[in-house]
Amino acid sequence: MAMELFGRRDVKLGLAALSSALVAVPVYQYLRRQYFERTYPWVEVGKVEELFVYPIKSCKGNKVQKLQCGRLGASSGEDFDRYFLVVDADTNHFYTARQLPRLVLLEAHVESNILTIRTPEGKEINVELEFVVDNPIVRPATLFSKLRQDGLDCGDGVANFLTEYLELKDKPCRLLYFQEGYFSERRCQTSQNWWNNPVPKRDDETAFVDLAPYLAFSAASVEDVNKQLKSTTPEGPLVSSRNFRPNIVISGTPPYDEDRWLELRVGETEFVCYKPCTRCVLTTVDPDTGKKNSDVQPLKLLRQYRLAPEGKLRREFKQSPIFGVNMGIIKCGEISVGDVVYARYKPTPF
Repeated sequence: MAMELFGRRDVKLGLAALSSALVAVPVYQYLRRQYFERTYPWVEVGKVEELFVYPIKSCKGNKVQKLQCGRLGASSGEDFDRYFLVVDADTNHFYTARQLPRLVLLEAHVESNILTIRTPEGKEINVELEFVVDNPIVRPATLFSKLRQDGLDCGDGVANFLTEYLELKDKPCRLLYFQEGYFSERRCQTSQNWWNNPVPKRDDETAFVDLAPYLAFSAASVEDVNKQLKSTTPEGPLVSSRNFRPNIVISGTPPYDEDRWLELRVGETEFVCYKPCTRCVLTTVDPDTGKKNSDVQPLKLLRQYRLAPEGKLRREFKQSPIFGVNMGIIKCGEISVGDVVYARYKPTPF
């Protein structure tokens, strides 16, 4: 029966067409990639100046010398980026330094599977993460756009510790621990409204980050903001890269060079850029004091000259100024401070 089937003319033609398609698709993909690499060659742009990982969303960033860059984001040792999240115990709505600026002063570090949280006053609490995983209490969190993402509740001890530190009193909080594979309505799916150039198609799973697994920008962009601040408010405080909470800061480029980045390469690690990072009141929180700037700086300044260009981008991002670029991973690997950085450039900014 099988021999009779394969002997039929229509079946032979179908198999021939299928074989041709199987050959044609990879050939097309190869030629398309070759064209892409000729059109957008790698250009050396600078070096890695600073690297950060933030174990608890909105907590103090850990400045490190090396980052492991994986599919879900950055890590350093056992510290994974935004793997912990503070939520309202009653509503499960997430908290950040937008509402609770003192979060930026909390130090967090994981070693030997124990999360240690330390306040500026020196108070500490330890959370045994093995116990949290082995005795799972799943709690939903409500994040941006009212989307749900589940995590593991880290227990009463740390919840009481954070509630007291954040002075929440009658509105206690809980701490959640991200676990891959748990229910989530949140994915970073790219939109063609994010650039005027074609936007790379991505569908990235994330931990508790706002949007994308990675954020990068040029050190010169921070310097330019400070230059502008000095000219408008000479006596006012300046900002640092920590106001903008990056994973990767790159030196040696012009200000806002990131507006034109299509891809980045550091060593064997490669990233794809796909959205300008829009900014909010979090930039006004002083990372050293945990207080918001009374003049709403640098957000007020950025709204004067860093809004998206008129057209679909302005309609998309409205009055949220742009600073930095959101990225996903193409090739996982390790990057270090001092590493040379290469970029592929878009034809135009954004």
